[in-house]
Amino acid sequence: MHTHRWILMLAWLAGSALATGQAARNDPRVGYLSPAGACRNTTAEILAGGQNLRSMNAIRISGTGVEARIIKSYRPMRNLDGDQRALLQWRIACRRAEINGRSAPAKPPAPKPLEDGKPAPEVVLPEHPLLDLLGTMALPDIEHWLMVMQRQDRMQTNSQLGELLRLEIKVAADAEPGIRELRLSGPQGLTNPLRFEIGTLPEVREREPNEPQSPPGPVARTPCTFNGQIQSGDVDVFQFHARRGQNLVVKGLARGLIPYLADAVPGWFQMVITLRDAKGREVAYGDDFRFDPDPVVCWKVPDDGDYSLEVRDSIYRGREDFVYRISVGELPFVTSSFPLGGSLGVPQVATLRGWNLPGDKLKLDTSPGGGPHRSIRISGRLAASNELPYAVDSLAETTETEPNDDSATAAATAFPCVINGRIDKPGDADVFRIDGRKGMELVVEVQARRLRSPLDSVVHVADESGKVIGWNDDSMEKDGHLHLGDGLLTHHADSRVSLKLPANGPAFVRIADTQLHGGPEYAYRLRISVLRPDFELRVTPSVLNVPPGGHVPLHVHVARNDGFDGEIHLNLEDAPPGFGLSGATIPAGVSHIRLTLTTPVNGKGGVFFPRLTGTAGTSMTRTAVAADDMMQAFLWRHLVPAGEWLVCVAPARGKRPAIMVDCPLPVAVPVGDAREIQLNLPKWIVDAGVELELSEAPPGISLSATRRSAGGVAFDVKADSSTRAGLKTNLIIDVFTINQGSNKAPPKGQQRSPIAVLPAIPLISTPPNTP
Repeated sequence: MHTHRWILMLAWLAGSALATGQAARNDPRVGYLSPAGACRNTTAEILAGGQNLRSMNAIRISGTGVEARIIKSYRPMRNLDGDQRALLQWRIACRRAEINGRSAPAKPPAPKPLEDGKPAPEVVLPEHPLLDLLGTMALPDIEHWLMVMQRQDRMQTNSQLGELLRLEIKVAADAEPGIRELRLSGPQGLTNPLRFEIGTLPEVREREPNEPQSPPGPVARTPCTFNGQIQSGDVDVFQFHARRGQNLVVKGLARGLIPYLADAVPGWFQMVITLRDAKGREVAYGDDFRFDPDPVVCWKVPDDGDYSLEVRDSIYRGREDFVYRISVGELPFVTSSFPLGGSLGVPQVATLRGWNLPGDKLKLDTSPGGGPHRSIRISGRLAASNELPYAVDSLAETTETEPNDDSATAAATAFPCVINGRIDKPGDADVFRIDGRKGMELVVEVQARRLRSPLDSVVHVADESGKVIGWNDDSMEKDGHLHLGDGLLTHHADSRVSLKLPANGPAFVRIADTQLHGGPEYAYRLRISVLRPDFELRVTPSVLNVPPGGHVPLHVHVARNDGFDGEIHLNLEDAPPGFGLSGATIPAGVSHIRLTLTTPVNGKGGVFFPRLTGTAGTSMTRTAVAADDMMQAFLWRHLVPAGEWLVCVAPARGKRPAIMVDCPLPVAVPVGDAREIQLNLPKWIVDAGVELELSEAPPGISLSATRRSAGGVAFDVKADSSTRAGLKTNLIIDVFTINQGSNKAPPKGQQRSPIAVLPAIPLISTPPNTP
């Protein structure tokens, strides 16, 4: 054990969230984009709603071919008072008169005088994008928005979505279509990413009023993409023309734009699409696509004519972030593919089924250098198809051969291997025979739902007598309420069995669907092998905002596969000089750790793209996938992958006092005892008063109040009697100064100003009375 001396150069920004562990509550956050996409070779105006957005001054969009700027920002709109409503009515009356070629009302209504008889102040309407566009609105739009603006007193405001920015986004003709990540940036740093789609079809925006009882709107020509928002109880209707015999695909995108809503059940906008003919009769309907909440309707048009498309939430909820895009046309859409992957370096061709496909064969990229999970799209005449995920494995591959419904017909299977198969009819089951040895650690794992197969698998392993020695339905790796697997799946339906074979001789592996469903789309990949210990890493959040010389906490999550239980050492790669990690070891058996990232004191501000890697042993190195921890419906949390991991360093501001921490690494604290840590501070900070707070305190670990010492202050780290001996973790400590206020201010009037986050301090709890 040796002593490390860390020197912290802190930005003295009283109340600045960039330098504290409380950054999340002050960081700018964007909640929605409307519309959430734009077509190539067009320029679109977009509204962004969120929180702490007023200082944003630039836009960052992943990929190339897109330029963007901020036109204007708007404060949250409050309820209108009587004078404001009267002024709004006057402005709308002026616009009506202009449209109808009549004389405008002479002057705006006079505000009510004050109670003391003094003249009332000038009435000012709040800034809002709709008011900015009033001078260009058509009469139906005016009537609708008059109703909306006048019912402000009855509307429930949402502070997380209240601030608005008007954006201009210019998309080049050669911009790569697909989902991008849009972040706003400003002095406070970068926002969270939101998904923004670059499309290839003409865009149609909803024009209110467009409810079922409203007069029909303009008729769109397909192919096109409809855009809108669903407010509470809202139903939007679009008109489009279709020709007899067309194979129309109506593809919704809502949950695919905003995966999770923390304060709504079921945790996302559950879109429902209904198609009606000219007489109002329902001709097609969709509220999902299998287990994907975003609906897809595949429909052969029976007659030429105008049809309507209705959009709503399944239980008639709605608010600003219930944003959608619906593409309609003879679009390519794959309903199933087989096989769902291939062997590393071995050519593989998948057979496809679906609508409007240019062919039924697709070559998969199995070349070395890519990850085990990959995806591909088919380029169609009008647009690209939906995404097809597939897997690549180093094991030998084989394909099931029917009949193999029971142990009597099960073919002998050489393993380790990956079997590509299908539960090709309702009630079907596939059985495979392997010859094992007593004590062999066997793993049977299904990949189906992760590869977008509808199969809800169940796996049984039986011995020669038919006795079941292992089985599993759903295999879900989680840490409390946090799901560690695929961040977009909420039903982890893939099965996994790990067991030791009890005897030499044959064993039988049986796979089926738990609901006894089946069909050509019910494909799977079944791995049968010995243990292959491995791990995967996720790092959250996907953007870190930090000042020069500051420290910012981050989370690293570990998915430990096939019994891997070892220690993992984290490294920061492709980072500028001076960047570093503290507490960069994940102890054996631990699935989650917090650590801190440090930026150089004299470094330049900007956005950087480091890589976080983890190494176990001498040869196993894995790159962490950037993700954001999102909550679903008040409880469950998911790690939703992001395309980029960014570190945003704010420009340097003023001089920074030095703070030094001396402590042995790791801090060894006996259970039921405490250890002192010295924090050296400038005298003027000590005189102001210092408080420390343990962020996300480990169970049983606490800090004492600070006390003056020769070099600054000292404090104790204590492990109470409930602490588990051998606990290995990192301490993340926030530093505050105490603002005493005037001498007359009572003690409860004291306020804290955050000034720093200490670098992560590794801690280990030792048995009681251990020196």
